[in-house]
Amino acid sequence: MATVSTVTLSSNSKYWQAFYYDSVGKRRARSLGPKSRISKRQAKVLCDRLAVELQLNPAHGGSTRTMRLGKYMERYLASRLDLKPGTLELHRHTSAFLLAHFGTDIRIDKINRAGARDWWVALTKGQLPQRKRPASATVCQHVRNAKVIFNHALKDDLILYNPFDRLNGNAPIPDKNWKYVSRDELRLLLAACPSMSWCMLLALCRLAGLRQGEALTLPWSFIDWGNRRVKVMPQKRGYPRIAPIDPELHNLLLDAFSLISKGQQQVIPPDSIVVSNLWRDFGVICRRAGLERWPDWCQVLRRNCETDWAQKYPQYVVSTWIGHDIKVSSRYYLQVPEQLYDEAAGITSETATKTATNPGCGTG
Repeated sequence: MATVSTVTLSSNSKYWQAFYYDSVGKRRARSLGPKSRISKRQAKVLCDRLAVELQLNPAHGGSTRTMRLGKYMERYLASRLDLKPGTLELHRHTSAFLLAHFGTDIRIDKINRAGARDWWVALTKGQLPQRKRPASATVCQHVRNAKVIFNHALKDDLILYNPFDRLNGNAPIPDKNWKYVSRDELRLLLAACPSMSWCMLLALCRLAGLRQGEALTLPWSFIDWGNRRVKVMPQKRGYPRIAPIDPELHNLLLDAFSLISKGQQQVIPPDSIVVSNLWRDFGVICRRAGLERWPDWCQVLRRNCETDWAQKYPQYVVSTWIGHDIKVSSRYYLQVPEQLYDEAAGITSETATKTATNPGCGTG
């Protein structure tokens, strides 16, 4: 990479000026300030600082002003052709919060770490334009997005450092006290479903570990009937994974296949479930089944599937089937089932009954 030449100090009648040649050999000048406020010695120090800045960041040598935040965010979002639509939308939300706090006219090189922390405080307290105070995990997500956004500016030599690099973007340790849905409870839910589409949505999430979007868009052509496997095209990654088809799920798929209409390409027809009403309709199904509705229901069903698999198969295999890293499994998904505590303690239904009627005397 071509570098900027040495910075020299000069002046006109009232102002100190720094002169240098940029990477293409064009002579540039930058005002350092009025002589009435800055001494010659201070002006030389500013020249030295400018020389260091231009040496580290030659792109600054071509212009006296860096890009404004509003213009940069337009440029950044337009350039992220590699992001999935959902991820790009999250970056748009982060961009909106950055613009709401800093404004569109601030130069991106004027955003420092103190300003970045003020933005984090405002976001955490819900002081930026939003419906409600965001959860800690949501704040961490926006922090990670802001780091990525300004890392691109750093790579493009628009700034000298990332002002968001010292903010904590790690989500808090998740609460694993989520609902464990047993096979019997799943059968109650399936019996309460108003349609086969709802049965397939619940079964694919609980028995095959599919995400909600993966289940809703699964084509019949991805079902390998002979080997009892299902190919899943994730929304977060560009390559498919293969998951086994549970015997109970296999029977449900056969029932659903026997009911398909001519030309139906997907396991769950697009118009058979109203996506905007999923939470409400799931609550109705739970009431019919005599169960309490739990939050993040699709995610919880997926976690149940991985927890069951983890009791039988190596974790690297389970993580491959479920479609994420082993670290993600241990941090967010796996839960220790109650039955394992009972097995380790040697508790059976008979011993549990004896303990309940004749508790031990080990309290003295």
